[in-house]
Amino acid sequence: MTHNNYTKNILNIKDQNIYFGENCFNIVKINNIDTMVFHGVLTYKPASCPYCGVVNNSNDDIINWGFKKNCKIKIPKISNYNSLVVLDKQRFFCKHCQRTFIAETSLVDYHKQISHNTELSITLDLMNKGSEKDISKRNNVSSCTTNRILHKISQDKIIKNNGILPKKMGIDEFDATKDTISKLAFIIVDQDKKNIFDINNSRLSKDIETLFRRYSKRERDKVELITLDLYEPYYKLMKKLFKKAILVPDRFHIVLQPRNVLDASRIKLCVKSNPNYKKLKKYWKLILKNENELNDKRKFYSKCFKKEVTEKYIVTYLINTDNELKITYNYYQGILNSIDSKDKEKFSNIIHHYNKGISKKLDKVNKTFLRMENYILNALEYDYSNGIVEGTNNLIKQIKHDACGYRKFEHLKARVMLIKGLLNPIISQ
Repeated sequence: MTHNNYTKNILNIKDQNIYFGENCFNIVKINNIDTMVFHGVLTYKPASCPYCGVVNNSNDDIINWGFKKNCKIKIPKISNYNSLVVLDKQRFFCKHCQRTFIAETSLVDYHKQISHNTELSITLDLMNKGSEKDISKRNNVSSCTTNRILHKISQDKIIKNNGILPKKMGIDEFDATKDTISKLAFIIVDQDKKNIFDINNSRLSKDIETLFRRYSKRERDKVELITLDLYEPYYKLMKKLFKKAILVPDRFHIVLQPRNVLDASRIKLCVKSNPNYKKLKKYWKLILKNENELNDKRKFYSKCFKKEVTEKYIVTYLINTDNELKITYNYYQGILNSIDSKDKEKFSNIIHHYNKGISKKLDKVNKTFLRMENYILNALEYDYSNGIVEGTNNLIKQIKHDACGYRKFEHLKARVMLIKGLLNPIISQ
């Protein structure tokens, strides 16, 4: 194997018209950074003139016309060194149209200095978590270059689902970008594949309806189950679009309603004039904990109580300091235990035998439960939840955090799809 072939194999250059000599390599400082520089020559016999189209049969048609020297092309790093290929490109002169043109190479596009291999490396990095700034630094390019590649990828951001909807879906919204139509974007997750199905630029009912109306009624009727939170407009819309689907509220969001009311009742009592101020502030986690998990045997010394106490004793003492707190706590624990044990009868008894007037916030929660009782009972019957959706939303938050936010929704969507493996521009090429 010749020296030229060795060098081209190391640099992963497939163009047969590029040639490297024996002393083609040296390390130079560029912007005070050690850079590997490979000097090569690009030359060949052109088949025709790109301007007039004349076929190059002899020296009477096209002749060599010197070189365009020192054309710098960025290639992927080698041994963590920034790397450049400096090409002397052959120039040609067409005797028919009296115009000159330069030799072209598959290493890089015309009028560009960043090789295809570098762009491929950036694309691969975009498929993993990390900020665009870090990706740019790793590939020795500007942030604008990385953003331009992401923008190019985002033009093919539509998921190819062939008009088929998942039989079991999860839906939710998340805070996306400033150019999002309704401030919040709408996400659909395939519960069976445990991956994103689609992301819409709006959570408005009319836009969601337009999104799902693209699928035939026959296809929508195949949807068996949809998980969602307790946002009531979604239930009306989903029932309208998916008449045969079972709507299952997420159990976490059900428990969250009375939990937030209980915590608000505790915070309301956390005033310094209250003798139990420090106790309520320190042991808030125990109040929110499932009463069946409280330890009533192991004692420990508490500075607040100035004696040895158990977790059960602390909670019993604190909830008995205020009537509203006690009623809210008992309601919360009843809902929590009925959800954990999937006891439909117990849940219905709690919400139907609730005495109004103790807490306005708790009254509101109970009204919500009464209105949505039939849906909530589905959550106690089926094992599906919105956990996959919430996990995906958390991933999107991490992606946004790493990038310090995104200006364009299409860029955020493309990046999420790349990381989740739903979009692979390398295969599509």
